[in-house]
Amino acid sequence: MFRLAHVTDPHFRGFAGARPWDFFNKRALGTLNILVSRRRKHRMELLEDLGRDLRARAADHLALTGDLGNVALEGEWLAARAWIEACGAPQAVTVIPGNHDTYVESAVVAGTFERIFAPYQTAELRGGPQTYPFARLRGDLALVAVNTCVPTGDTGAWGRIGSDQMMRLEALLTEPEVARRLRVVLLHHPPVRQKRGEDHNLRDRADLVALLRKTGADLVLHGHDHRDERATLEGPSGEGIPVVGAGSASYARASRYNVYEIEGRAITAVTYAHDGSGGFKEEGRELLTTSATPGRS
Repeated sequence: MFRLAHVTDPHFRGFAGARPWDFFNKRALGTLNILVSRRRKHRMELLEDLGRDLRARAADHLALTGDLGNVALEGEWLAARAWIEACGAPQAVTVIPGNHDTYVESAVVAGTFERIFAPYQTAELRGGPQTYPFARLRGDLALVAVNTCVPTGDTGAWGRIGSDQMMRLEALLTEPEVARRLRVVLLHHPPVRQKRGEDHNLRDRADLVALLRKTGADLVLHGHDHRDERATLEGPSGEGIPVVGAGSASYARASRYNVYEIEGRAITAVTYAHDGSGGFKEEGRELLTTSATPGRS
């Protein structure tokens, strides 16, 4: 059995090294939000509890699907990296950005996130010279990482994959070394509409849905909405592709993460939730798939 842990939206805080002029932009409003609201909603002590629980369960791999920070500060990401280093070696952890990690364009242009988390984005295969998408091959598992996040320049939290990355993703998902494995797609925004309006949704989700209907995949994992979510997409032969969104790792009274128990092509999702006393307990267990995808072995 391969056990894949999924943690998302931890929203680490850290202002070390920040300069006053770093806040002459969208960060000013975001930082005010941290001081007024988010510091109560997202509690760092819950992440310490979660880290201890993860280490005790000893999953084979850990996937973090974005929003490691709040306002795209290097101090936030360094705090996140210290936490990750305590959880596992780089080859056993995969990291992708969330919309809060692409909060301002200057951070994206500088590539700071990718520099700090480079050890967790090494890949056996990439869709091109760009960072995303990339595939990490772990036994019979292929982790396919996609970046849905762009600096919006406003208060929106919407995402976009873009046509160029979409083409590279199609090539990667159909690459023989990936296609013969159980394919887990990692992204931050859900590939289906979960919220009203478009300020928080993936704007080119219809293109992604069409792509997965063509190429297939075995599991899609995302974060972004800070709550447990379930959906199903249609694969090439009409089979269902389970889509699972996990709740925020640091959310007060609802800190949680998922572990996927994978045997062959059978996938069971297990949700662990904070018990209020420093530990995590199993809250739910769901069998997502039971057999091989039609036409594959």
